[in-house]
This record gives sequence, structure tokens and C-alpha cells, in this order.
Amino acid sequence: MNNKYIKQDKQKLRINQSSWRLDLRSFGGGTKFYATFGQAKKELDGFLKLEKQKVEDSDNWTIKDLLGEFPDQDTKYEWDQRLKNNDPLRTFYFREYKNMKGGKPLPDYFDKYKFQFDTMLAINVGGKTVGELRPRDLTVEHCETYILPTLFNSGKKGKRSYKTVKEMRSCLNKLLAFGKSRNCLAQNPMLDAEFKKPVLTDPIKIEKLSTDFIHEIDNHLPKSIRLAYRFACGTGLRSGEQRALTWEDINFEMSEVNVRRSAKLKVVVNGEVEQHGVGQVKTTTSNRIVPIPANILKDLKELYIKQGRPAGTNFVFGTKYNTMVGRTYWREQLQKVVKSISEKHMRWHDLRHYYASKMLEYFGDDIWTVSNLMGHSDIKITQNVYGHWMQDLARKQKLQQQIANINF
Repeated sequence: MNNKYIKQDKQKLRINQSSWRLDLRSFGGGTKFYATFGQAKKELDGFLKLEKQKVEDSDNWTIKDLLGEFPDQDTKYEWDQRLKNNDPLRTFYFREYKNMKGGKPLPDYFDKYKFQFDTMLAINVGGKTVGELRPRDLTVEHCETYILPTLFNSGKKGKRSYKTVKEMRSCLNKLLAFGKSRNCLAQNPMLDAEFKKPVLTDPIKIEKLSTDFIHEIDNHLPKSIRLAYRFACGTGLRSGEQRALTWEDINFEMSEVNVRRSAKLKVVVNGEVEQHGVGQVKTTTSNRIVPIPANILKDLKELYIKQGRPAGTNFVFGTKYNTMVGRTYWREQLQKVVKSISEKHMRWHDLRHYYASKMLEYFGDDIWTVSNLMGHSDIKITQNVYGHWMQDLARKQKLQQQIANINF
């Protein structure tokens, strides 16, 4: 009666409970207990027969079939019933949903899959989209010639960063590895595709936002995020740094903010991994002190009093329950307003770029000061990202000097 899927639990046997355990976790299912080996074996035989049929059917699946549908509320209810009844679907989204229910991936990371896979499945590969191809028909040449170049060059604002493409490639890798485990392909072609960090021959071009446009956005923003928006424009803090700020980080007397922590998706606390916590800033140089403009400091003092002079450990821009604001909330509110007044696409991070433009206007050639205020790990980052603004500023100043010497 030896079977690698069926084993007897001696502890349950001692207390006269159903002791024969059927373990289907390797198939994406769970475990169930039966009174006799025969009952467990009958259930296993029926399950293996169904699995064999599914494997045979999967030979004709497209990559979109392998991915499955992204769940809505009705689908989630159906999936919960499947999990309860040990009846797994052989699709990627279902497996990730099962993992999420077990507490493994974060829900917001699961939601992020949708955008990334929608983007990748729509890429054209020799007359078909990636989603229409069978997994076994995808080749290394497809990945190198069509998929990776398209990912690098089809962002909303032009070229995608290496970091973003690496993340999207990792998602596709995960899907194809899942397909291999489901007998849909023999080898993952993305693993053999050449993937190198592109060499930047020109500085990154970032659109310079006008002060008038920034003020126009401010006039349309809901009051709930207006101060957070002004603070981002006036200090250049990264979103994670700003969300993690507590009142003890604000020095009202010196009119400055001490940046020393940042919001993290995962943090280690007492040796255990916790979701959505506060950890270290991005780099050592991100630990910095940034001056706060007088008008923003005044608003902060009013907020501090309105909150009843809270403890120093309370979040400055937290929720009413003193928890951190969700990482997408500010961005979503900002994009909603920007879309209503213009054709631009804006991220919350663009407010940091706006701050950099104002600092460059004020400090001119003093690139070290600007780099320190931004918390960049290397001055070359400041020069690479904002170099074209510095050149524009230098040309403007030179032109002003030349015109000043003309005798009209």
C-alpha cells in the first residue's frame, strides 16, 4: 500500500480519526484525509485521470490560455470553491491566486501582473501576438528580436528603464517556467535570450514641468492630498520616503526634514518578514536633511495642531488610523486630475523632477548641492538625468550676459 501521494498519519490513527492523507500539493491542490487507503486511492485515481486529460489538452494551449483570466469578484468566488474542493485550474493566474491566499505574494503585486502581461501578450511576433502563440512555439529569436526590444522601446513616455524591463522579463520567465511544469513547452526560451543593460549614449530626457502647470494641478487636487503634493514639490522626497515620514522627522525650529526611512513592500522585523513596513532609505546618501519652504512649513504646523499634536512616531501623511498611505493612492489621485486638465501622463515621481528643476534654476552650476538635496548616490546620476536642463540654463545665462553687453 505504498504510494507517494497517500500516507497514513499515525497521530490521527491513535485518536480514531480519518488517518489516510491524500497529498495533491504537487499538482497545485491541497490535502484531504480518508478513513481507508482504498477511499484515498479511488480519489487519487480519478484525480490523476483528470490531470492526464488536462496535460493532453494543454498541448494546444496558447500563452494566453496558459496565463488564464484575471479574476473579478465572481471568478474569485469560483476559485475559492475550487480551492476548498481540491479542484485546481492549471493556469498561471489561478496558481498565483492560490499562493496569495496562502500569504505568499502581496495582493498589489498580484494586481501589477495584469498590466505587465497585457503589455507583453499584445506584442506582435511575425504576424501573431505573443498571446496567440503556443508556449512551445516561442523561440529565443522571438524573445531577442521582438519581445525584449519592444519592451525597451514602448513605454508611455518613450523608452522603458532597464529596471522596468527586467521586472517584466521576470514575469514572463515565471509564466514560461509554469508552462514547462504543465508540459506546454520543453525549455524556457527567455532564459537563453541575450539580455543586457543598454548603454546610454545620450542623457535621459525628462520633460520640464512649468510652475504654472504645477499650480494649476494644485488648484484641482482634493484637499486630502494637497499638502502631500506641495510637500513633494517643495522637498523632492521620493514617494516612499514621504509616506514613511513621522512627526519626529520634522524640525519646525530649523525648518527642515530629516530623511532617514522609506516605505518598503517587505521588511524584516525580529527575523520575520512583514508586508508593507518601514525600512532603510534607498542608498546611504539618501539619508539627508532637506530644507522645508516657509509656506509648506506653515501648513505642516497647522496640520500638526489639527491632529492634536500627535506623538513623534505618528505618520505625518498617514491615514486617520495612523497607518501608511497606500503606495498607489497619491499617484492615482494625481493622474486623475492631470488627465482632466491636460493630455500629459504624470507620475508622483515627476514632482521630484520638478523640485530638481527649481533647485537647478536657483543654484545654477552648483551641481553638488543639487545632488545632495536629491539624495543621489553619485553626482553622475544628477548630471545624466538633468544634464540637458543644465545645458539649457547655461545657454540662457550666457545669452543674458551677451545681451547685457549690447549697447541699444
